[in-house]
Amino acid sequence: MRRATRHLLACSVGPLLLLAALLAARPGIAQAVDGSARATATDSLLLLSLYTRRVGVSTFAQQTSLVGRTALGRRQAVNYQLLNDLLYDTRGEQPFVREDYRANVLHTAALGRGWQAGQLLHYDQSRANATRTGAWLARLSYQHRLRPRNLTDTLSAARYLVFGGVAHDARNGRQDTGPTYGFDLSTLLYPGPHTSQPLAIRLFATRSQLGPRVWQRAVAESFYERAFDTFTTGALRLGYRTNRAEDYVPGNVQRIQSDTVAAQLTWAYRLGELAYFRSDNSLALPSRDFRYRQLSETADTVQNLGYNQREIDTRQEVRIGSAKVQFVTIFNYRERNRAYFLDNNRLLTASRLRAAAEREAVKDIKEQTTYWQAELTWLPSPRHSLSLLGTAQLLRVDTPSKDNEQDRDEAQHLGRLTLTSRWSGGFRTTLAVGSEYRQFVFIKASQSAENYTDRVLHWEPGFTWAPGRLSIRSTYHLWVSYQVRDRLSEQVKNRASRVLEQQQNLAFQCTPRLLASVDYVRRENRIGLLNWSEFKESPLDTTITHDLSASLKQGWAGLRGQSSIRLGYRFLEQRNQGRASLLPSDGGGSTTRLIFLHTLTRQHGPEIAFERQSRGGFSLRSSLWLQQLSTRYRYQTGQGAYAGSSYTAEELAQVTSNLYPYFEVALTWRVSGPLYFR
Repeated sequence: MRRATRHLLACSVGPLLLLAALLAARPGIAQAVDGSARATATDSLLLLSLYTRRVGVSTFAQQTSLVGRTALGRRQAVNYQLLNDLLYDTRGEQPFVREDYRANVLHTAALGRGWQAGQLLHYDQSRANATRTGAWLARLSYQHRLRPRNLTDTLSAARYLVFGGVAHDARNGRQDTGPTYGFDLSTLLYPGPHTSQPLAIRLFATRSQLGPRVWQRAVAESFYERAFDTFTTGALRLGYRTNRAEDYVPGNVQRIQSDTVAAQLTWAYRLGELAYFRSDNSLALPSRDFRYRQLSETADTVQNLGYNQREIDTRQEVRIGSAKVQFVTIFNYRERNRAYFLDNNRLLTASRLRAAAEREAVKDIKEQTTYWQAELTWLPSPRHSLSLLGTAQLLRVDTPSKDNEQDRDEAQHLGRLTLTSRWSGGFRTTLAVGSEYRQFVFIKASQSAENYTDRVLHWEPGFTWAPGRLSIRSTYHLWVSYQVRDRLSEQVKNRASRVLEQQQNLAFQCTPRLLASVDYVRRENRIGLLNWSEFKESPLDTTITHDLSASLKQGWAGLRGQSSIRLGYRFLEQRNQGRASLLPSDGGGSTTRLIFLHTLTRQHGPEIAFERQSRGGFSLRSSLWLQQLSTRYRYQTGQGAYAGSSYTAEELAQVTSNLYPYFEVALTWRVSGPLYFR
């Protein structure tokens, strides 16, 4: 625990020292040192956020972010961003599972007449993956109105940006440095004097030459929405993206080339206040190539390959409503086709190339998903509502190759009825019942043993009562599942499961600033072997969880902000009952005995939480749970042997008990004001 805290604090020193340096340069202090410095109303901002918590018994996490903007004069400004993300495990040989650092600093200077110059510093490091990148870029931008002589169109504008500099990349024991450059063009154009929606166009491209590797990215996209009349609206989005990323693999440079062409058309029509229709349709054509270049003549030649894909998505929605009845129906169809290919960069013979192409084509796949949804809501009175929901979904997976046995159909049907009522005295009730019917069917006979049918029933009652200072909320959810295999020879795999969840909350407002609350959550999960023909089941595993917490929360407010402190106690217990095997104590022989094992795990201890929200932009939320974790076992011997989890009698006789302080701290500090110096 102490070692983890020291490491986390050490990794946070950098951002906190920078924060102290920036605060030391605030106008009040600067004016005391140099009377010539004067502050203006130029906006500047400094935002610090810190979030740290204990994730598990030996795992800690922390995220720190420092974002700000500082004016250096009337025409210059600096925007900066510092981020770090840490995941620490005290049990690992390398304690930091994730240790990432990122820094971005942008300096801009306005040159007048729409021109702006600047420079960007970027640094990114992942110590856990042993990668480090950095770049320095000089920037020049120009922005102007597209129609400067049109007094009614002051929003149509274009912005041009060019940049170039040096990039550095270190990974896999190699360090590469090279030029990087690109451009960014964005425009907003209002086609007519009376149009309220602009035409947006963006072109972006960048390229970096890092030794033998090339990284490049290009984006071209446009969007236009138009209201044809008071009832009809249409929108069109077109886009093209290409990305080339290269990395080192043993003896080669791997190039991953991704290209995507996409289009989306949206149409909406409203018929008065009663009916509404919306249609969303999109088409995407992504492709990806994996190509390899040898770093030396003695390196092995790796096969080039890739795939082409087609994605179709259409969604149609109709809404009809009145004062008492509302009806919604949705139809959605999605299709994804992927076909693999390879290049003959290894100069294979015709027969070997054909065999390699057939092996790659085994992964070809086609997926089709059809989805229907209909919901009817009826309000017989202002205090009651009845809702009926029905959905149906069919997923079809087709693989053209005869060697791929993943062809299957998945069908799912759901029905749900919900009654919501509001009664006098702040009493509200809900009751929902539902059912699901699922079918999972493999098309080819070799996989038909996995075919099954799943029947699920839901029952969800609940109520809320808030007569005054007292508030009681209670919800229940019971669902039962019967999973039945289609083959008679696979009936031993039939399973029945019952899950009961209940949540109870009791709160009492003792005074305007003192709140007492009790929360209780119980979850019971029972899994059994199902005999569907006789509708009988034999228990296999049972897990019962109790989570009880009680607390008092006191709040107070002042001129600078408001605070609260919460004191309480939390008790969490999990009981697991299942089958296991008992190993011989002397270690001799391989005979094991069946036992019925009961595992009891308890986590309990006091809780304290503190929150502070100031008017000046400071926010702190912290909590501590002194958790006492204990585990013990009980078992009864059965008859016969069992193949599964195995224990010795000495292991089952052990009782473990440890104290783990679980903490969570979230801090946000927003410092705004004039940071402008001449």
